[in-house]
Amino acid sequence: MKILFVAFPFSIHSARWISQLKETGWDIHFFSSMPFHQLHKDISGITFHENFYNNIYPDVKGVFYSSPALHIFSFIQNRIIKKFIRKMAGIMHIEKPAPEKLAGVIKKIKPDIIHSMETQHGGYLTAEARKKIKNGFPLWIHSNWGIDLHFFGQLQEHVLPIIQTLSGVDILLVEGRRDAELAAKFGFKNKVYTFPSVGGGFRIPSAPLLPVIDRKTILIKGTQDTVRRGLVAIRAVEQCVDLLAAYEIILYSANEATKEEAKLFYQRTGKEIKVIDAVSQDEMLEMNGRARINLCVNASDGLPNAMLEAMLMGAFPIQSDTSLADEWIVDKKNGMIVPAEDPQSIGQALRSALSNDELMAGAAPYNRALIADKLEYNKVKAEVIDMYKTALLNQDIL
Repeated sequence: MKILFVAFPFSIHSARWISQLKETGWDIHFFSSMPFHQLHKDISGITFHENFYNNIYPDVKGVFYSSPALHIFSFIQNRIIKKFIRKMAGIMHIEKPAPEKLAGVIKKIKPDIIHSMETQHGGYLTAEARKKIKNGFPLWIHSNWGIDLHFFGQLQEHVLPIIQTLSGVDILLVEGRRDAELAAKFGFKNKVYTFPSVGGGFRIPSAPLLPVIDRKTILIKGTQDTVRRGLVAIRAVEQCVDLLAAYEIILYSANEATKEEAKLFYQRTGKEIKVIDAVSQDEMLEMNGRARINLCVNASDGLPNAMLEAMLMGAFPIQSDTSLADEWIVDKKNGMIVPAEDPQSIGQALRSALSNDELMAGAAPYNRALIADKLEYNKVKAEVIDMYKTALLNQDIL
């Protein structure tokens, strides 16, 4: 089986999903939906189709690089020369638009399946490439990620591109019921599969969960942007500062806005917030393993990995009601659902959670069992591989 992925090359979600196929012996190809970014170090055993001058980073071990344009110069490694060749290709109008390059790769390698991941880059790009191939477009599988439909589907300029993209998709992968229903509203009528984590499953630790009494960390998802509400989360935590003397507060995935707010938090309260820019998944799991609460607030979201990682490792998730959390969390049983824009309500929920050891103690094993049942790595991997095989069988290709 030959599969061509169209996705973010740098994404851990792309890397984790593709890693599930390593032992299949299938021929895996990758086309970047966002050029000039390094391929994730955990992606290997694939063919990466990117113009050699787009790749200004060291090659990833175990990856074969195939340049769709000017491949005779692919031996050149010097970044300055690569940039010069790219500039000259643009001046001479040799450089083709991304959809045309993708269409060329599809015609060249003739994949059995194209799998685009994330809609506004991978999906739109594949839809444009499809227009350039008159006959014989491969089976198209598309993964809806996070806010693709829930947020962008509310913006008028994205409505038509979403409809056009979904109209060409044969199989749609979603994280939960909400997004399947949204896709139907955009006219999608074909096969839908639900895979709750866009990066595949989780390996379930054998070590027992740390008891609630020993958990002295509060985690805050710390990004503030168009949809993420790290500032709201910090202001909610401030309402409970009288309960936090014994706790370490960690702001992870922080950006400039939340870093500055963390400084102001200290000035106002005398309580320090430890700020972390970025962490690996292993580091994130380790932090959740000793955290009492993981607070994640977004104005729009899919099924948050932050929540799933917290549930796996015994941290109590407090999650905004704008995500798919309500398909996993029963409020005040194994987590709390809060309004994304209301720091007062979030603060009340946080205060309640900090004051209820019994609730925390019951939620932790329940959540780990839930993750083990729905997202155990080998189980999800088998379901993913079966999905691809079934898709081809139904297309009479195998």
